Amino acid sequence: MAGALAWVAVPARTARAMPPDRTAALLQARLTEQGVGLASVQVERGSVSIVTQGAAGGAMPLAADARFEIGSITKTFTGLLLADAAVRRTLALADPVEAALPPGFVLRDAADAPIRWLDLATHRSGLPRLPTNLAPRNIADPYADYDEALLLRFLRDFRPTLARDTKWEYSNLGFGLLGWALGRVAGSSYPQLLAERVLQPLGMSRSALALPGRATEGLVVGHDVEKRPVPHWHFDVLAGAGGLIMPAADLARFAQAALQPDGTPLGEAFLLAQRRHAAGAGEMNPMGPGWMRAPLDGRILLNHDGGTAGFASSLWLDPQRRRASAVLSNALVEVTDLALHLLDESVPIRDLGLLRQAALPLEPARLVPLAGVYAVRPAFKLTISVRDDQLWAQATHQGAFQLFARSERRFFARITPLEIEFAEGSPPPSLTLFQGGMTLRFVREQAPGPGPVGRP
Repeated sequence: MAGALAWVAVPARTARAMPPDRTAALLQARLTEQGVGLASVQVERGSVSIVTQGAAGGAMPLAADARFEIGSITKTFTGLLLADAAVRRTLALADPVEAALPPGFVLRDAADAPIRWLDLATHRSGLPRLPTNLAPRNIADPYADYDEALLLRFLRDFRPTLARDTKWEYSNLGFGLLGWALGRVAGSSYPQLLAERVLQPLGMSRSALALPGRATEGLVVGHDVEKRPVPHWHFDVLAGAGGLIMPAADLARFAQAALQPDGTPLGEAFLLAQRRHAAGAGEMNPMGPGWMRAPLDGRILLNHDGGTAGFASSLWLDPQRRRASAVLSNALVEVTDLALHLLDESVPIRDLGLLRQAALPLEPARLVPLAGVYAVRPAFKLTISVRDDQLWAQATHQGAFQLFARSERRFFARITPLEIEFAEGSPPPSLTLFQGGMTLRFVREQAPGPGPVGRP
């Protein structure tokens, strides 16, 4: 779960860190709309401000040292490991990844050209978003049992359809593979390499990967958009895509190092990772290894967001002004706009009026025909289901969220401003998703079963 900022035109101004009392008020105002607890980070020329508001769960206040799942912000750490390996000349960004694979394995594109390290780190490898053999035993913890054997089976059976570096397509698989392969090059593992090369040198003592079977002390409970607790996520071989947990203070240390890399043992690697290396999702948003770049008022910002079933996060860097901001949430809600507003107040926060609109009550019998699986492409589908007489949606291997009716065919979400409209018919042959100016049409793939179905 991640996105890049489209170009925003704002007047020139001098950005300053928001005072803690105003930051607290901003976070508390958002919590009246959605969420359970929020922690913010502001870094300005070396100084750090951390503010928390809300609860860890129940009536327990959110502690300053609470640990959060940061989801895909992990990719910036994996990209830094790649840049570090390039700086130390254990590999080159343009080298083929297949040299790090076990004997007999290759990693080629549709033109039989080797896929490079840089292709994985900039989402231009041609690999799908998720491995086709990802079939979790527990859908509430979808990555926990995807291990090395399954990854090797995918690589053995992979039949590419794209030439590398011809299309940007966000890939958790690509970054998971990147981290695992970097561990092989180092003669260790991704968790060991991340700890030795990044977490320990930067003093991030309370950061770790959420690995299966490993205790995660201090990790707060995650929640869905309706503030219900949800299970934590764990990662095995794909940990490099989204497995990190950490407190706000450790994310602040990472941001400080990224803004002032000369004072760290990873100085050259930070600079290499922050440079433009490839085209991104749009013309205005090229990529460095793990980082998405966005223009703002003549400057280049660096960003990555993260999301798991019960957490959301957003990290922004402004290297020119040596400022950074981040927001961490223990509920899967909108935080990107808050983090960017903390970086520069001239960028407004989003109007969540859509989330506040009243819902039209519908009888369960009207919801049941809408249930089914709708696909925009084979690897990305939207499952619509009915649970407890309510309509739910779940994108491929993402958290489920409730839909609320505006009419019998048009529904909205309260997790983030989006709407879904079902085509006429019983069952509907398709649905259209509207979000952030984007329109996607999903075609029904599978008819609903008899009666209400459980939450996927």
